[in-house]
Order: sequence, then structure tokens, then C-alpha cells
Amino acid sequence: MGSGLRDPSLPPRPNWNTMKSRIRSLLAAVGCALASVLAGGDLFSFSRFPMGVYSSDPHSDRQLETLKAAGFDMIHSYGTSEEKYDTILNQAEKHGLKVMFNLNRRLVTEEGGLDKMRAVVRRYKTHPALGFWYLYDEPAKDITPAVLQPFYDMLREEAPDIKVAIVNCWDKTWSKYGHVLDLQMIDIYPVRDAAFPEAQIQVVAKFTAAAKKLGKPVMFVPQLCSWKSFAKQLDEKKYDLQALRFPNPAEMRYMTYGPMTYGLCGLFAYSYYHAIRTGGDPKWFDQVAAPVFREIRAFTDLVEKPSEPVTFQRPDDGNYLAAFWKGKEGDGYLILANSWPLARPAAQAYLDGYFERDFDLIPWGATRPGPATLTKNKVSVETGMEPWEVMVWKLQPKTEAAPKK
Repeated sequence: MGSGLRDPSLPPRPNWNTMKSRIRSLLAAVGCALASVLAGGDLFSFSRFPMGVYSSDPHSDRQLETLKAAGFDMIHSYGTSEEKYDTILNQAEKHGLKVMFNLNRRLVTEEGGLDKMRAVVRRYKTHPALGFWYLYDEPAKDITPAVLQPFYDMLREEAPDIKVAIVNCWDKTWSKYGHVLDLQMIDIYPVRDAAFPEAQIQVVAKFTAAAKKLGKPVMFVPQLCSWKSFAKQLDEKKYDLQALRFPNPAEMRYMTYGPMTYGLCGLFAYSYYHAIRTGGDPKWFDQVAAPVFREIRAFTDLVEKPSEPVTFQRPDDGNYLAAFWKGKEGDGYLILANSWPLARPAAQAYLDGYFERDFDLIPWGATRPGPATLTKNKVSVETGMEPWEVMVWKLQPKTEAAPKK
């Protein structure tokens, strides 16, 4: 039996926790690199990080300038007439915007529908305002991947450089459509009648994480409406229809920045029409939604690759979301989100052993000011975090303390 002491001539024992963290970081880096190669670099030629809005009708000059000022660079309409197509594309071009082109989904089950859609595609595929095709909205039941396959194949044949998108809600079959799309859009709208902070908005992050595992670029659809617009679809026994409400600023920040921590290729909010008209409130859009999207536009302009953050795994064990982006200038930016409907008196999260030095964290954007540091790969917020709070910081290297004389 030995003395219990190690021979000092032997190499030190490996720190398994450190090794596992480094392996996870290496795998994440390899995954990001591979995804970039497969995507051929930037996914879109027209925007580093597209931000769009559904139902941006009537596409007047004033309305499009309002959307552009809010950070949006893509628009959409459910209209499928030649007149509607011409209007949205020409107005978008005039204002320096791009269009998510809404193909007529009825054609996928209509006799001769493939040839009719092909004619539309040939007419508009060279328009300079065309962003990407929107093939179908929440396919399910009889609209199987097999039904959509010939239409997807036709779009790739006619315009191989233009991406094809489908949006899926979180139903039983949402994950089955990966081979009939280039761009996986996902939508879920969790703010209904529950008072803040009880709406279970963490589902947006869980849905995004599941979609990312399928391997296609993901675009999240944030909630830009109140369920007052859809009250007729809700069960009065299950929901208090009088309590239906809009997301507040904390929820809007979580439902945008939260999914971004997993690596999105863009955001496409639903919907401007419902935000300001049916069940809507223009003041809410101007005072709550628009500032969030303006901030995200500014953030994506500051970082090198908006769609490729370093996503940290360990914080999620404690119901946090955390990600880091390298900055175009300086050391970069860190996001920490409290993925929990309770306040954290002392917020701390370990960041997978990624950083090789310590940093002070400088609040950025609408982030609450307060002492926060990144020391030995642990981020600490002395003032804690509020329910669903998102904090964005610019990293500033800690100054080395002068040695004592």
C-alpha cells in the first residue's frame, strides 16, 4: 500500500470537468464551421441577419419607412394576385427592402397547380426585391412532405440560388419537412392570458434548440401580436379572453434574444397587421416592439457573424441561456438570459471553459446597469436578474492589478 502521495515526477492528473468542457466547446466550434461550409458562407446575399415582418400590407411609403426605421429589412403579404405581387415587390425595391414571396399554397392540392406556380416563379424570380420563396404556412395532416416535394423540386430547378422556406408550428409532424425546405422557420406564440411573469415563454428557446438539431438554418418567428386577434380560436373555458394581452418589453427581449443564443439566420415577426389593426395597438408597436427590434439590428451590426454565436451548454442546467459573439471591434459581446419566471437574487452561470482571461461586463443597449463580471469562466451579476430578463454586455478585459511593492 502506498503513502497516498503522488510521485511529483509524474504528469498531473487530468481535470475531467475541464476536459469535458473543452471537448464540448470543440464540438460546438466544429459544428459551426461545418454549418458555415455547408451553407456556403452567408446564407443570404442581401442581409447578414434578415429581420422581417409578416402582413406588412398595405405597403404604403409611410408604413414601409416605419418598418425600416424599426430595424426590419424584409416584408411579406399573404396576397397572391399578380397585382399584390407587383405592388409589394416594387414598393420593397423602392425602399431598399426584400420580400418573403408568398406562393399560393392552395396550388399544392389543385389540379395543374405545379404548372401554375411555375409560371408565377418564372415571372418574378429575377425581381431585384425577391428575398426567398415562402412555400407553405404550417403544413400538417394531408399536406405531407410528399405533397410538397414536387413544388420544392420545381423551385430549386427554376431558381437554384433562391432559398425555399416553410414555417412550422410545434405540432406532431413539424420536424418531418426538412427535405422540402432550405430555411426552417418556426413559430409559437406563448403570451396569451397569463399575467407576467407566468406565461411560459421558455418554449421559444426549447423549440429553437430542437429545430437546430435538424441541421437546416433556422429563422424564428417572434410574437408580434395579442391573442385578442385570435380570440375566436380559443376555448373560453381554458382562457380568460378578457385577460389576453401583448408581450411586455421583458418578454419581447426574451422571445428574440433567447432564440438567437442558439444561432439563428434571422427573425420574422408575426405580424404587423395584427400588431396595429385587428386586436392591435399602434402604441404597443411603437413603444414596446420597435425598440427591441431596433436594438437587435444594432447588435447584429456590431458582431462578426450574427448567426454563429458560441452557445454555452452548462448555463442551461440552471435555466439560463448564454452565448458569446465576437465583435467587429473589441473582444465581443455576451448575452445571459434568465430562462425562468422567478427573480434570481444572485445570478451566476459557468461558461464551459471557453474564455482564457477575465472580463468586466459593460451593459449594452437596454440592459440594466449594474456590476457584472466574467471571472474564471463564471459570469456573475451582483444585482441578480428579474424574471425572463436578458442582459447584453460588451466584454472589457480586466486590468491586471499592480503588484504590491
